[in-house]
Amino acid sequence: MADTKRYIIGHRRGPRLDPKSTRELDTFIAENADARSVRKTKVGRQVVEMTEEQARDLAGKNPDLVIEEDQELKMYGMPGIPPRVPSAAEAVAFPVVVKDANTGAPVPNVTIYGIGAAEVAYKAVTDEKGQATLQSYEPTLVQIIASPLDTYWSKAVSNVKAQGKKHLEITVKPLLSNGAYDWGQRIMGFRQANRSWTGREVKVGIIDSGISDKNKSVTAAGGYNAIDGADPNSWNVDEKGHGTHVAGIIAAHDEQRSVLGGAPDASVYSLKIFPGGFLSDLVESVEWCISSKLDIISMSLGVPNPSQVLAGVLRDAYDRGITCVAAAGNESAAVAYPAAIPTVIAVGAIGCFGTFPEDSAHMLKVSRTLDWRGGLFAAKFTNFGPEVAVCAPGVAILSTVPTGYAAWDGTSMACPMISALVALMLEAYPGSRTGDAQQPEFVRAMLAQAAYNLGMPPQIQGHGLPLAPRALASAQPAPGRW
Repeated sequence: MADTKRYIIGHRRGPRLDPKSTRELDTFIAENADARSVRKTKVGRQVVEMTEEQARDLAGKNPDLVIEEDQELKMYGMPGIPPRVPSAAEAVAFPVVVKDANTGAPVPNVTIYGIGAAEVAYKAVTDEKGQATLQSYEPTLVQIIASPLDTYWSKAVSNVKAQGKKHLEITVKPLLSNGAYDWGQRIMGFRQANRSWTGREVKVGIIDSGISDKNKSVTAAGGYNAIDGADPNSWNVDEKGHGTHVAGIIAAHDEQRSVLGGAPDASVYSLKIFPGGFLSDLVESVEWCISSKLDIISMSLGVPNPSQVLAGVLRDAYDRGITCVAAAGNESAAVAYPAAIPTVIAVGAIGCFGTFPEDSAHMLKVSRTLDWRGGLFAAKFTNFGPEVAVCAPGVAILSTVPTGYAAWDGTSMACPMISALVALMLEAYPGSRTGDAQQPEFVRAMLAQAAYNLGMPPQIQGHGLPLAPRALASAQPAPGRW
């Protein structure tokens, strides 16, 4: 059997394949042994597995079709970790034990990253005794990073040499989820704005790894699992924790611990496409958001290459009044897609000094680009370019994960900060909810107007950091909200 690839197929004049195109595509698949239909979206786009030669042949015979390789999606997880080296035949051992800095108790489920000089990473996870062993090709590692699953700050140790069987002891500090570390929401003015506006009756679709039903601090109102072969109703399972973290930034509601999202009363919907998501899963999720008449789509993910099919479905969302917000990306490179698409609001990431321990891995995300006063910095990982519309907090952001709370980095965290602000704006200005392209254009204009110029290059900050009090200054509070 020849080598095949996945291709997503749409029509140049709209999302739905016309009957003639559908018949021709079905005939093509039937006549080619190596071609098979993988799936059809409810709107009419199709995913077909075939060889490159077959794809070229199909495109040549059907110029009205858009035929693109179905790219694998990248979830913007922990930035700054190089590609991992496989474990086979590795020789040098780095035993590690992780303990609670206060009690000395072992800490399990800590991911240990070893960063090599050749820009590769080695990985292990601590057991119930808090122990793990990194296997490396190199006798000295540039850094070892301990990244706890929850409850603790991360920690970075530099220039570690192999010590035989002797364990490297790493102590991690407890992360107190008591509201002391919600610097992102505070600097954007959410706490002040939440006295009047909380995102009520606004629907936000979070296209990510799912929203776990294990953490009761954030609850999805519904959702859809778009992954091939998965139960469509299993959107409330989150193996990565990423989608739950994003959802908490928008709509966490744990007053006992003072952990609140920027729009705690917004309705969040879980569109699950990770792990293992493809571009076609993203397209199908956007279709679901359109048919479900959501107001906002938040996308903390990306692909490196442009896609006409993706641009088309996001244009459909835009034309129906949906504001699409996306993370710019974590590669310190050009803005990725979908953030680079004109109908999408691209968000870069900033950090704030004094909001995390100096020995934590968050310190590795500090760049030399500072704001006017020197208290804020552009995240070292944030992608940049003329497509960046605004920036938002994206370093050491405390939020929900399936097992509790954790502080993570990424434009993935900055993106939902802006999505939360958009939710407040749509609640505060009900007249803006026109259900057509005027709605996202109003949002874009208001974000630019509400942005505070940090003095960073526009390719990094866009218009600047949007502030909730500025964005909502002209709104009239609803009765009973004073």
